Amino acid sequence: MNTTNPSTPSARKLVRMLKSSKKISKLIPWYMLKTKINEYIPWKKSAWITSSLPVELLWGLDIWPLHPENNACISGARKVSLDLIEHAESLGFSRDVCSYMKTNVGAYDKKISIKMGGIAKPDFVVTAGTICDTHVKWFQTQARRMDVPIYVFDVPHIVNHTSESTKIRYREYIVEQIHDFFDFVETTVGKKINEKYVLEIWRNSARLSDLWQKIYEYRKKIPTPVGYADTLVDIFPLVLLPGIKKCIKYFEDLLKEVEDYVALGKGILPKEEEKYRLMFEGIPMWYRIKFFHQLMNYGAIVTYEPYTFSFGAPRPPVDNLEDGLNVMADHMMHQPYFYNLSDRIAYFKDVIKEYRIDGVLLHENMSCRPSCTGMYDLKNKIQQDLGVPVLLFTCDMNDPRAYGEEQMQTRIEGFMEVLEQSKSR
Repeated sequence: MNTTNPSTPSARKLVRMLKSSKKISKLIPWYMLKTKINEYIPWKKSAWITSSLPVELLWGLDIWPLHPENNACISGARKVSLDLIEHAESLGFSRDVCSYMKTNVGAYDKKISIKMGGIAKPDFVVTAGTICDTHVKWFQTQARRMDVPIYVFDVPHIVNHTSESTKIRYREYIVEQIHDFFDFVETTVGKKINEKYVLEIWRNSARLSDLWQKIYEYRKKIPTPVGYADTLVDIFPLVLLPGIKKCIKYFEDLLKEVEDYVALGKGILPKEEEKYRLMFEGIPMWYRIKFFHQLMNYGAIVTYEPYTFSFGAPRPPVDNLEDGLNVMADHMMHQPYFYNLSDRIAYFKDVIKEYRIDGVLLHENMSCRPSCTGMYDLKNKIQQDLGVPVLLFTCDMNDPRAYGEEQMQTRIEGFMEVLEQSKSR
């Protein structure tokens, strides 16, 4: 009889990461330094962009990308987000408003350093309602406060039973807007689209995504060679620098190390210690990343996250601008992180089987209503149809006031007991 209590963690384990992942400490400072230098060069133009839009568009137009959501993550990880959020609330923004937005308002107003999540005034902002309905009002508000131009993409949503003919019409509608966006940029900052450069950026981005897909394939292995500690930092090039060649070298080094791990039968935890393979859905709690590392003390490893996977979705090769724009339009409409409920359920079922997932963590994020919609239905379908335990917990991605240490510890211990019982059946 197994008398080990699964809710009692074993000896504390060190957070293991790929050595190659630590090279991100060179890429991020490079981006930050270039960002600061560009602020003092008159002909260098910048724009804020949301995560729902292909950043390749800005690179192809020679516009330096600034990413308020990415900067908000930094503020959360640096433990300064609460002060920034409370500043925004003092201006009248509700407690219910997205914590990324309020972090951004505080970071811009207080002029904190870029290393702490600060962000500079852009020449214009570009946004869309994809993923998040807050994106549009957030950028409209900030554009008005900063007195800069704004471009808003109207992206249709793929709902259940959307026909192929309708999807084609949606794609054409978005491509028309991209061409309109090119005109907007030329009128606003005098930058014209360079088709040859755009295609080069796209080829680099496609290569980066291809490497990401290969890394994810290796996460199916037992023991898994790649954990959440790696993917959380490794998505940075996909978010902001997908067309930059030095990022390709970074991912090639990652893949080589992962392949070496697999050849040796190594994992983030030794095979005998990898007890539970988990899937995590949602944006992580940036102020409490330690939560995910502590799971390893129970022998639990997060081996798949739609959030990080979606940034490196497959990008097919293209040899002309229009084909590239069509692919971009498809990406803007349909990615795992913002699938409709029926597609999401089917997608989760496939991932759970392919990655041999033992349990699922669903983050009902108080700051991200769209990503949380349908989570109870998702939870019920996974448990009923697959018999896989699911823990749904309510928290927030950047507001530490929503996190209860003792309550979360109790829930995780209970979930580990459920996982143990499920595996023993």
